[in-house]
Amino acid sequence: MTTIALEAARTLLAARRVLVTSHEHPDGDSLGSSLALALALERLGREVVVGAPEGVPPVYRFLPTWERVRSTPPEGPFDVAVGVECSTLERAGPFAALLSSASVIVNIDHHLDNSGYGDVVWVDPEASAVAELFAELVRALGVEFDAAIATCLLTGLLTDTGSFRYASVRPESFLLASELVRCGARPHEIYERVYESRSLPSMRLLGSALVRMEVAADGALVWTVVDEAMVAAVGGTWADTESIVSTLRSMAGVRCAILFRVERDRVRVSLRTREGVAANEIAARFGGGGHAAAAGFVAFESPEVVIRKTVEAAEEALRTGIRIL
Repeated sequence: MTTIALEAARTLLAARRVLVTSHEHPDGDSLGSSLALALALERLGREVVVGAPEGVPPVYRFLPTWERVRSTPPEGPFDVAVGVECSTLERAGPFAALLSSASVIVNIDHHLDNSGYGDVVWVDPEASAVAELFAELVRALGVEFDAAIATCLLTGLLTDTGSFRYASVRPESFLLASELVRCGARPHEIYERVYESRSLPSMRLLGSALVRMEVAADGALVWTVVDEAMVAAVGGTWADTESIVSTLRSMAGVRCAILFRVERDRVRVSLRTREGVAANEIAARFGGGGHAAAAGFVAFESPEVVIRKTVEAAEEALRTGIRIL
């Protein structure tokens, strides 16, 4: 048991009311970890509020107690607030004010670009998923994994490792997965719900996005654009874009895939890379961040400018073959 895990556990055990909030556009790792911690703390008699900007995407509405997640901030104050994968306070979106105003702030993350805010800071870039850290935290609280907690944690581990396909996976990842399965998590059911339950609108949107796909750098770079008109045409939502960029990266020879999501007043950019191309460093050029193989940022220039600048940065990363910052 690490010292920081014990410190975080002591901090939470001293609290009566706890806020646990994930980042904007929450994913399986942040949501699963948040819910696992909430379940553990409630077994210890603490009052817990779970927040997630934009709420829970439909694909994750199988997670135990997902209905409890609030998309709008409740009334404070909180004794302790936990930022889950929020590299900065601002990443908590509408929950940022509550996060920053708590008596004690706990910052738990595995992203390289975490700013280090908070009173208890636990950032481990070696972890393949933040769920690995939250599993250790639940143990430090003295709570045994049950099927619900195990399902939440395995969802985080499974999704943030790309079903254990990414280079970030380490031996500890498999050991944790084995433990979670023994405690009642069912990986085949999680996989089916996350990856094999796409809606008709999301399938049609994927098709439209693939038709618009552009290729450069001798096939090593691909990108596509999804805008509001495309989403409306298929009767979908922005949540239906989630797996498009990963599909682009799955094409043979691709080392960098980019999805440009053109919203009303901004462009959200998602990057997926492999073979030594650092997605987080490309994103950092534009004020974003993430992991070496998966990162993103938000831009407020015109779509044409954002696409041009991003593609140029990706081409430079591919051309030089070295870190670009």
